[in-house]
Amino acid sequence: MRFFLGLRGRLMLALLAVTVLALGGAALALLVPLDKRLRDDALASLSSDANTARQAVAQIDAVDVYPRSPALGRVGRSLRRVGADVDIYAPDGTPLTGVDPEHALPPALLTLKSNRQRRRIIGGGANEEASVVLRARTRGVRQADGSTRPGLLLTLAVTRSLKEAHAARAVFVTGFERASALTLLIALVLGFGFSTRLARRTRALRNAALRVAAEGPGVPPPDVAGRDEIGDLARAFATMQERLRAQEDARKAFVATASHELRTPIAALQLRLGLLSEDLAADGSDVADAREQVAHAEAQTIRLARLASDLLDLSRLDATVDLRSERVELGSLCHVTVAEFDPVPGPPVHLDDHDGGTALADPGKVSQIVRILVENARGFSPPDGTVRVLVRGASIAVEDDGPGVDPAE
Repeated sequence: MRFFLGLRGRLMLALLAVTVLALGGAALALLVPLDKRLRDDALASLSSDANTARQAVAQIDAVDVYPRSPALGRVGRSLRRVGADVDIYAPDGTPLTGVDPEHALPPALLTLKSNRQRRRIIGGGANEEASVVLRARTRGVRQADGSTRPGLLLTLAVTRSLKEAHAARAVFVTGFERASALTLLIALVLGFGFSTRLARRTRALRNAALRVAAEGPGVPPPDVAGRDEIGDLARAFATMQERLRAQEDARKAFVATASHELRTPIAALQLRLGLLSEDLAADGSDVADAREQVAHAEAQTIRLARLASDLLDLSRLDATVDLRSERVELGSLCHVTVAEFDPVPGPPVHLDDHDGGTALADPGKVSQIVRILVENARGFSPPDGTVRVLVRGASIAVEDDGPGVDPAE
C-alpha cells in the first residue's frame, strides 16, 4: 500500500490508467463499427447472390414451378455452393421448397408490393444469419391462341450464416487483446523504469535537503542532472545552497569581527575604569587625569553602543522585519547624523546640503547607512583630513581624503 501512495506508484497507476483508457477507447472505436461493417458486408454479398437467384428463376417456365420442382431445386443447389440457402414461396405464400421453420417468412414479407429487397439480420449469437427477401418472376407461358401468359411472381428468401463474419471478428478481437496485453506490459515496464528514475532523483533532492538541514549549506549539492523540471529544481536547490553558504560565511565573518571589535572596547573600558578607580582612591586625586579617563571611557561606551546596534540590525535582518516607508528630508536627517560626530575625536565632518530633497525611505536605515560611511571615512582618513557629506537632491555621497580601497581587495 505504501508503494502506491508514493510518487513511483502513483505515476505507474496513472500511466496504466491512461493506457487502459486509450485501449478502451480504441476498442469502442474499432469493435462497434467492425460489427456493423461485417453485417453490412454480409448483407451486400448476400444481396448479390439473391440477384443471381432472381435471374435464375427468370429462366424457369411457369409450368415448371410447383412444390419440390427440379428447376427450383437447381436454383437452391447453385446458392448452396456459395454458402447460402434459398426458400421459395408461391404467390399465395405456399412454400415451394423445403422451408426450415426457423426461416419461415412472416406474412408481411410474403406480400411484398415492390421489387425492392428487404435486408435484415435474424437470429442471435452463434445462430445469427443474414437474410434478403425479394420478388422474382418466372418466364411467361405461351398460350394456344398465340398469346403469352405472364410468369408467376415468386418470393425468394435467401439466407446465409454469419459464422464466417463472427470468426473474422474473433480473430480480430484475439489479435487486439494480445496487442493490448503487450501494450500494457510495455507501459508497465516503461512506467516502472521512468517512475523509478524520477523517484531516485527526487529522493536525491530530499536527502540533500535533509543534509542541509542537519549539517548546513556546506554539504555537496545534489547530483541530479537533466534538463527537465527535476533538473531545474536541482539547479535551483544548488543556487540556494550557494547563497546560504555565502550568507553563512558572511555571518561567521561578521560574528568574528564583532567579537574582536567587542573585546577591544571592553578591554579599553575596563582599563580606563580601573585607572579612574585608582586615581579616585589615591590621596590628592588628579582631577584632570580622571576627567581624561572618563572621556575615554565614554568614547568606548559609544563604540560599544554602535556595535550593539549593528548586532541588533543583524538580528532584525534575520527576522525579516519590514522596512518603514515614509517621506524623509535628507538634508535634515544628514544634519542630525553628522552632529553625532562632533564630540568624537577624529577628522572633522562637514555637511554640504546643496538643494537637499526628499525621498520615500526608512529614516533610521538611511541614517545608519550614512553613519557607517562616515565612520569608515574617518577611520581611513589622515588626522588632518576632512570628511564631507554631500546632499544633492535625492542622493547622498560621502567623500574623504583617505587612500581609498586597494583594487586587490
